[in-house]
Amino acid sequence: MRRFWLENSEGKLWDLTTDNLDEPQGSLFADPDGLGIRTRIKSFEVENTLFIEEVNTQTAVISGTLYFKDYKHYQRFVEFVGIINTDVPLKLYYSIGEDLAKHWYKLVLISELKKGEINRKTATLEIKAKFDCLSRWKQDVEINIEISRSGDSLVYPYVFPYFYGGNNLAVDIDNTGNLPTSCIVKAEGLTDTPTFRVMQNDVIIDQAKYNIVVPAGGHLIVDSAPDTQKALLITGSNVENVYYTGEKDYTFSNFVTIPSGKSTFVVSALNSNFGKVTLSYSIQKELI
Repeated sequence: MRRFWLENSEGKLWDLTTDNLDEPQGSLFADPDGLGIRTRIKSFEVENTLFIEEVNTQTAVISGTLYFKDYKHYQRFVEFVGIINTDVPLKLYYSIGEDLAKHWYKLVLISELKKGEINRKTATLEIKAKFDCLSRWKQDVEINIEISRSGDSLVYPYVFPYFYGGNNLAVDIDNTGNLPTSCIVKAEGLTDTPTFRVMQNDVIIDQAKYNIVVPAGGHLIVDSAPDTQKALLITGSNVENVYYTGEKDYTFSNFVTIPSGKSTFVVSALNSNFGKVTLSYSIQKELI
């Protein structure tokens, strides 16, 4: 059975496919539309031959009907959602099971809740709902890497001999989505000159290197999301923008991206007492 959930900004869940509408959060999301993908194709014709000039993915709208037992149950839903005119999105989960951690969601904003009357035949309150989608279908992944000294320096198979010594570790990643995705890297001290690389088919796809020392008790956050790109060194209540300490070499982008498919994430540092690194990203798909 297909199931839908909403998660609000406080991390609370609302099941949209409960079996019993008498429950305090009883509701049913039915007749969903817009779960797939919509594209706009721009083309032109020359001598009866059609040429595709451009294909763009359009922002999707998921719509359907919400069923509640009565106005009281609907009011609880409105309180869960919170302020409608906000730019803080909800997470709309879609799955065929119970475990949210293994299923997909879209970031959405509610653009319409059209309240009707209680249907006398079904004894339910019907609400026409529309969710404007702000992302592709996503699935969150978090990898914790405890670093220990690996001994000899690494040799990267690159266009020219690429040596990098010191403390390093690599972890394999399998991005099963069909889109590349941004990520958040958190490095906790004590760390000297943290460096992050993403490799695919023995080629460095992206790399970031920050010429800083993360003190004990502090941490570095590098977020490559286009709308929030940042590199922050946080020690207690002190927050410092360290993006400008990044490597100036043109081969360093300083914001790494996880490609689709299998790749390797490499963490390096100059010191031998590297702390903990957490890699967080979302698998993304155009279509389920």
